[in-house]
Amino acid sequence: MTMTAESFLTRWGRRLAALALLAGALAARPAAAGVFTQREMDEISCAALKMQLFYYYLSADKDPKILDYTMTCSGAKVNYKMPKWVNTVVPEMLGRKVWRDPEEGEISEAQLWQTPISILYEYLELTRKTFPPEAGGANIQPGLLVKEYADIRIRYQMALDRLYRARTRDVTMGDSMNGRGRTMMASMNLILREMESIADAISSTNSRRYAEAVTSSAVLSQEMFRTLFETPRKYAPPPQQSPARRMFLRALGVFGIILMFLAVRAFFLMNDEKTNVLMGNYQKKVSTFTEAFSRQFINVNVKYLVLGPAAALSLLGLLTMSVPLFLLLSAFGLFIGMRTPAFVLNTMKQARGRKIDTQLMDALILLANCLRSGLDIVQGFEMVSKDLLPPISDEFALVIKNYRLGMSFEKSLGVMEERVASKMLSYMIRAIVLQRQMGGNLTKVFERIVVDIREESKLDEKTKAMTAQQKIQSIVVGIMPWVMVGVMFLFQPETMIKFYGTPIGMATLMFCIIWIGIGMKVVSSLGKIRV
Repeated sequence: MTMTAESFLTRWGRRLAALALLAGALAARPAAAGVFTQREMDEISCAALKMQLFYYYLSADKDPKILDYTMTCSGAKVNYKMPKWVNTVVPEMLGRKVWRDPEEGEISEAQLWQTPISILYEYLELTRKTFPPEAGGANIQPGLLVKEYADIRIRYQMALDRLYRARTRDVTMGDSMNGRGRTMMASMNLILREMESIADAISSTNSRRYAEAVTSSAVLSQEMFRTLFETPRKYAPPPQQSPARRMFLRALGVFGIILMFLAVRAFFLMNDEKTNVLMGNYQKKVSTFTEAFSRQFINVNVKYLVLGPAAALSLLGLLTMSVPLFLLLSAFGLFIGMRTPAFVLNTMKQARGRKIDTQLMDALILLANCLRSGLDIVQGFEMVSKDLLPPISDEFALVIKNYRLGMSFEKSLGVMEERVASKMLSYMIRAIVLQRQMGGNLTKVFERIVVDIREESKLDEKTKAMTAQQKIQSIVVGIMPWVMVGVMFLFQPETMIKFYGTPIGMATLMFCIIWIGIGMKVVSSLGKIRV
């Protein structure tokens, strides 16, 4: 820019006076039909004037008139006093050389900022040429200014690129003007995007897009100018608690948890009868599960299955030092613990049934051979219990043991059918019971069952291969969210504990558990084959 501060004030004073005279006439009606509305023209005019003020704030010699200047924007008078920081910061910026150009030589930090600001003023002034004459323009069509807009955009982009690349050992352009430069550079980037959209708007002959792009640039320019008068935002790390205070808070949390334990114990002591009933029911369930495990030839302390998950999750909740999270994890651990014995029992029973299925064909062949050699079915069971490996040998031996102790052979077989989760074993038992009651060729029945076992094993392997993808997807759906939560806990433990210790965090956790379970069920059901 080559104009002096005095000529700038005189020139713009006349223009603003003309705008003030027109304001009354234009207030009651919209602006003359054209590219811009009256409000948009006011925004552009104000932005151009503010860019000139901004330019002179960064100059070495400042006219006294700009130290306290009043302008009229959108029909309202606004007074701008030059920010106090300018008097101390700008001289440093003028003396700090941050860029070296082969033609211009060394360029100071203030001059580097003045270049894009002066181009912005030129850009807004070029736009004013498309205003109607009564608003101080020449009513030139935007399509005739494509070359000028392209030239301004290229020069502005080069000036902005200098700002990003310029630096010294201790200062970058983001640190300019006491840290205001970082915000201004972001605004300038947005203005550059609006400049780029002007060519598209003009080529599409869409005057509304053109007006919106230029008006957005004007608004962003004014926001950038307003930043000069605001205190720059700086990152302030959160206050760190002293080690003594942290230890005190942790001790207070542990004390609160101990008090809760004592309160729970006092509650049970005050309700001794109800507690005895609950403990009696618990002991009955423990005895029932212990007997069920022993029938599967498994020795397990059921109390450990119940208390293990509850204790583990309670300990995890204790380590979080959050009372709500401790209560939630303890309740969830107790819930899991109460269902763990049934889950473990069913899992082991099914696994044992599958093992027996793999041995059943050999057992049937051995039974058929025994029957052909003249032995009866009881002697055949004795041969199986001696010649085959567990678990089928244990089951057949138990049938013989019950039979010798006085239980009927059919009843002994029924007990084994209840104890073992095997469909093919059930077929064998029913065939034996029917043969003993009604007669028949049991050898042929066993041979037919062997054929069925072979065919069913082939079909089972085929269905497993067909549904493997759905099963894996079900596992992934259930595991991956918790893996991600674990990774987040690993990198941000304090933040995660703080969030999941709040009511909304607990609600989110429960919501996720429910919907993950639903998702696993839905995906798993897709792999089930219904016949």
